[in-house]
Amino acid sequence: MKTAIDINRLSYSYREYPVLDDISLSVPKGDFFIIIGPNGSGKTTLMKSISGILKPENGNLKIFDTDIRNYSRRTLARLTALVPQEVPVDFPFSVTEFVLMGRSPYLGMLGIPREEDIEIANQSIIFTGIDHLSDRKINQLSGGERQRVFISRAICQKPQIILLDEPTASLDLSHQVKIMDLMEKLKEEKGVTVVMVSHDINLAAMYGDTLLLLKDGKIVCQGTPDNVLTFKTLEKAYGCTLLVDKSPLGNMPRVTPVPGKFISDKGL
Repeated sequence: MKTAIDINRLSYSYREYPVLDDISLSVPKGDFFIIIGPNGSGKTTLMKSISGILKPENGNLKIFDTDIRNYSRRTLARLTALVPQEVPVDFPFSVTEFVLMGRSPYLGMLGIPREEDIEIANQSIIFTGIDHLSDRKINQLSGGERQRVFISRAICQKPQIILLDEPTASLDLSHQVKIMDLMEKLKEEKGVTVVMVSHDINLAAMYGDTLLLLKDGKIVCQGTPDNVLTFKTLEKAYGCTLLVDKSPLGNMPRVTPVPGKFISDKGL
């Protein structure tokens, strides 16, 4: 199977504080790859490294068998698109104007979009189901609507890999499912490799082909949801009491945190 991302012994530190410690992994092409782990485990730093925002201190990171340091910014932006945790929306751009910014890696010196670029932007808007918002100002939208606009801009880049850092954070249940279904659709219909950071273990279990569990900058476990989401691995990573059973939706794990009030001196 072809790999989209290969990482070998990657390390990164902020000043003298290690954030990623000897990370090695592969992301298969066309995979829905979800990174989970407690706060401070290095998830966002790993995502920034894959996107090229951060340069590896040690180790190697390859995108489609080429060292990431050998790509120009423009070429890398044609291969990968990042949807960060926060996107500034201070300027009153319309949805169409904002999505069209995703064509920046393809524009000439004057930055004037061609008819082809406008058509690709319109296709991205339709694909993400926000065509009814195309003339609205982005700073007038709800959180869930904005998130789909940010994803639409990323899709407009025509990437082979889309990177998302907690795209469902602070969204209600309906918008969480819509975002995850959209990523599944992007993988299935466009063949895009999806790499996502998520704090929602159950969403990861339902959608992820491969999960990566991090703690303190190190890999605890990597594999299918069944292999990663076990009581043993989750207790090691999160340090709290959890129940792991089968989801009523199918053959996938379901994780339930156990509040302290349900724990007696003798256990559950």
